[in-house]
Amino acid sequence: MKMTGNSRKILAFGAGAILTIIFVKRVKKWYIEYQVGKKIQRKIQHCEAARAEVEEVLRECGMTLNQAKTIVALPFMELQRQLQNGSLYAVQVLHAYQIMALEATDRLNCVTECLPDAEAIAQSLDRLDKKGGPLHGIPVSLKESFELAGNDSSCGLGHWLENYKSQDAVIIQVLKDLGAVPFVRTNLPETLMLGETNNPIFGRTLHPVDPRRTPGGSSGGEAALIGAGASVLGFGSDIGGSIRIPSHFCGCYGLKTTGERMSRKGTASLSKGQTLVSGTVGPMSRDFDGILESFKHCLSDLHFALDPQVAPLKFNDSMFNSKKPLRIGFYAYDGYSRAVPACERAVLIAKDTLEQQGHTLVAFTPPGVIDAIPDLYMKTIQGDHGKQFLLQLQKDIVIPELARIKLCWSIPGWMLWLLSWIVQAVAKDPQLGRALRAPLQLRSIYGWFQQALQLQEFKDKFLAAWREQKLDAVICPVVATVALPNSETVNVPSAFSYTMLYNILNYSAGSMPVTRVTSDDVCNMAKYPNKTSENKCVIKYMQGTEGLPVNVQVVGLPYQEELVLRVMSELDKSLKAEQES
Repeated sequence: MKMTGNSRKILAFGAGAILTIIFVKRVKKWYIEYQVGKKIQRKIQHCEAARAEVEEVLRECGMTLNQAKTIVALPFMELQRQLQNGSLYAVQVLHAYQIMALEATDRLNCVTECLPDAEAIAQSLDRLDKKGGPLHGIPVSLKESFELAGNDSSCGLGHWLENYKSQDAVIIQVLKDLGAVPFVRTNLPETLMLGETNNPIFGRTLHPVDPRRTPGGSSGGEAALIGAGASVLGFGSDIGGSIRIPSHFCGCYGLKTTGERMSRKGTASLSKGQTLVSGTVGPMSRDFDGILESFKHCLSDLHFALDPQVAPLKFNDSMFNSKKPLRIGFYAYDGYSRAVPACERAVLIAKDTLEQQGHTLVAFTPPGVIDAIPDLYMKTIQGDHGKQFLLQLQKDIVIPELARIKLCWSIPGWMLWLLSWIVQAVAKDPQLGRALRAPLQLRSIYGWFQQALQLQEFKDKFLAAWREQKLDAVICPVVATVALPNSETVNVPSAFSYTMLYNILNYSAGSMPVTRVTSDDVCNMAKYPNKTSENKCVIKYMQGTEGLPVNVQVVGLPYQEELVLRVMSELDKSLKAEQES
């Protein structure tokens, strides 16, 4: 069949239009990469200059690596005692932690920048006739998303750089008032919405035990630094497990508070317009006393004055110090994602330990998790169909881990709906397909109102199940796996259901180390389900995990952080006593 002249013109015009669109898009991409790249270059130069300034001070002070290690090895309470009684000066402690943090970040890439004003803060504390507060001289590391006066908070997005803030985040103001010394900022994933830590500005952060694996996310830089022993106290944020997951992967302690218990004012985020499942702020530490002391003292009058949205509740000593035996629920499977043997064993260790202390442990089946994760968590978090996420990534350099997610939200809704069924069939995983489709069901303001109602109904249903068994607290896995290989967290999204659940509910929850992966745990992976593509990935990723940390999650009702901390404290003391005997 011969083409007419008009047909040839139309075909040529169409081909030209397509090539023009491709060319324009490519030029736009190059331009964005150039502009963002220049910002990144300036930021890295700034960070290198700040590090050089700190290194110069450290050379002049003359502290040796062994001297630094001696100070850094002190448990939190002993460090606090020596700072309070004057046996150690704030400047000495700062220098010790700076030396160790620089050594750690050379291996793990966990620190984004040193804070040069830390020296002046520490010196001013040492000049005081009276100690400055209960956290006097304690060095604190901060997730990069916490805003600092005169600095930027990128959330791993290059185009967010050079947007300088006028004041510190509320929690930073509170920490400084208590005498703490913010000394470094730590790495996070691009957009924060990822279970590992990588971005186009600062690069990838590695696990402190196995550099082939991730420290988790989004507070992964914090966990890596703490897990490496180079920070005694840090602060992170959590909207899907971002404090608890890295704490679990790296074997440190973390506390996700109730949303209104600690101020989020001055924390950068991509999800601020969405308020049905809100992010929270909380402490992370290498020992339990770090999160206890920091949380207790941060509940101050200044905190409540700076942010009236925070519930003005001081630390409940009677709840924390109570000796009343508790009724604690436990589960090792949430009905959505099967935990690996190491994580199941950690729950059973915690159960046996708490029973030995006189508490009653009862099996608990969390209701409705199989529906809650896709229909409440995924649907709410991505309720704008990924528009905010896409808007930011379209202006930036995108890391490979996010490219697949970006593609999903770049295509028309009907195509994503069709793709979800194809993925479900190929992966043999109905949960994965359902999670992809769920946000597409929100199409109107009325739909958003209905989503809010469904969330409240689920909260009521869960609380009824909790009260039916007369529970005070619950213990369960933090994640279905231990630390995953770098770049692979996107292949096992269901593994994080254990933390997402308690963001939906806005419950208080802690993450604490209990054991380490054994060779038997790895051998027992032979019994792990092998049906879906995600199952197969988990089996593959858990090879070679011997020695990695395994945490448990301790959960309490909203505003009952003190009860969560009590259970963590009793469990921690018993486990350590057992290790020492």
